[in-house]
Amino acid sequence: MVLETFLVILGKYHGSLHICSDSISFNKYYSNIVASIFLSPFCLVKVTVLKGKHLCIIYLAKFCPVKLYILLSFIMNKRDDARQFMKFLHPDLELPERSYGADCRIYTPENPSSSRFKNVYETLFDEFVVAHIFGWCGKAILIRNQPLLWVLSIGFELMEFTFRHMLPNFNECWWDSIILDFLTCNWFGIWAGMHTVRYFDGKTYEWVGISRQPNIMGKVPCCVKRTLGQFTPAQWDKDEWHPLLGPMHFVQVLSLCIVFSTVELNTFFLKFCLWIPPRNPVIVYRLILWWLIAIPTIREYNSYLQDRKPVKKVGALCWLSLAICIVELLIGIKFGHGLYPKAMPKWLVIFWVSVGVALVSFILIWSWKMLRCYGKKRR
Repeated sequence: MVLETFLVILGKYHGSLHICSDSISFNKYYSNIVASIFLSPFCLVKVTVLKGKHLCIIYLAKFCPVKLYILLSFIMNKRDDARQFMKFLHPDLELPERSYGADCRIYTPENPSSSRFKNVYETLFDEFVVAHIFGWCGKAILIRNQPLLWVLSIGFELMEFTFRHMLPNFNECWWDSIILDFLTCNWFGIWAGMHTVRYFDGKTYEWVGISRQPNIMGKVPCCVKRTLGQFTPAQWDKDEWHPLLGPMHFVQVLSLCIVFSTVELNTFFLKFCLWIPPRNPVIVYRLILWWLIAIPTIREYNSYLQDRKPVKKVGALCWLSLAICIVELLIGIKFGHGLYPKAMPKWLVIFWVSVGVALVSFILIWSWKMLRCYGKKRR
């Protein structure tokens, strides 16, 4: 009944509006129409493993990936049309990328005495320093496993080194990449995120009624605490990944790392292709949206890995998040045609081919040994 009423109102809304002839207005209008029609039954679907104290957070977790997927589908036009379409989100576009590796000197004696450490100062007070810390804090809350987080951290630094010939953003100095990013920002973000997880881990809450507080000074913090508590999970579970449990388990955890790194790389490639400057809030909106999507997705995937049933399946949010990642990747490939004149160095291609061959060989040898042990036990 609710869905039928919604569609009737939507029909009247459709008839009362004028459809613009240009493709940008067409895409903007129909993305909202299709999203509304598709999301109305989707928000009524039963939640799988995600549990919270308030249903609106659960529905928001299901709403975000569908809306993002539909918006991405409508961006897949021509590159110039997509850039114009992005201006509906924010008009401040078409700013050049910054290269962090133009001058890697720590000390510049030719500058005045007050700015001889100008390169370090500009890098240290760059907006990406804060983004690194908050980003890795959020990733730690998602993954909740310190060794896996350090694998992701090392992997992303390798990705930056691999694609530095394509993106000016990745052209960093050695001290910026190793000392500032890896050993400082990433470490502090992971430390803060893991401490947040440990603080909430196994913690029980006994909510006391506001009327039972002795005075007004006690009622206000209690009211704020109860209100904010509605937006936290019902419980904080430990996510045990165990990548060395077996070859198949190793491949499954490795797949998570690959998808996770691809989502991060898509941020920089889409920013470059669509002319989005680093300080534009569209980037922050996308990252927050992806973080909200990743909360139930990673929880579903971890439950899938920990499930010992002979027949099991991956949750719907996992498949939807994978589809969004693939669509973003395809957009980056399509719009990036002709934007990267420099080819990847041959030694770098040989390096990654060697890593791939070594990884496949390791998994095959591991699987063969596991099968031999299993065969001996059966005898």
